[in-house]
Amino acid sequence: MIQMLVADRSETMRLGVCTLFAKESRDTVVREATSRSDLISKLQMEQYHIVLVDPVLAAGSEETFLRQIRAVAPRAHVLVYTELDELHFGMRAIRCGAKGYVMKSRPAVELLTAASRVSAGKIHMSERLAEEVALHMWEGKEAAPHESLSDREYLVFAMLVCGRRVSRIAAALNLSVKTISTHKARAMVKLHCESLSDMIQYSIAHNLTAACRERSADR
Repeated sequence: MIQMLVADRSETMRLGVCTLFAKESRDTVVREATSRSDLISKLQMEQYHIVLVDPVLAAGSEETFLRQIRAVAPRAHVLVYTELDELHFGMRAIRCGAKGYVMKSRPAVELLTAASRVSAGKIHMSERLAEEVALHMWEGKEAAPHESLSDREYLVFAMLVCGRRVSRIAAALNLSVKTISTHKARAMVKLHCESLSDMIQYSIAHNLTAACRERSADR
């Protein structure tokens, strides 16, 4: 039997995944994790073949979260199932050790296929994400400046270009204004921007507008 742990902040989504696999993949036993701490706790107590996870469960520390999963359960295959656009977070997820990436907008059959491939030790990703990975890994394509941002820097960048003020970002993330200002300054240096206007132009030029809205929507 394949042991799968599903981690998503939406109870409806977790129930949907459990129902899908109970109906279509009877050799898979699915358990649920409702939070980041719950997921890590369960991984420490029991071994799982697949960890099906939405990184937004980490609330702004998505990459750190994926690395933590890999550190706690190195034998588990991480399958990302999220609304985060694959062209803007997919490469980051793969670099953090994810073996598969499926967007929630895709048909249910793709999730079943991805789980089957990942459990067999294979990699699953869409054609467009595979092309992006190939360009980076096989043709030596340089990473875009925003790919060097830390989790927190990227989140602050996303919230800023979506119109949030530093004070509101600080309140939303439960951090000081000084800390947010530091993240903003570091992001501007890495993006080669001199002003908020430059950051907005950068997001438009790199087609990050929708991704930024997704990342900052629930903050």
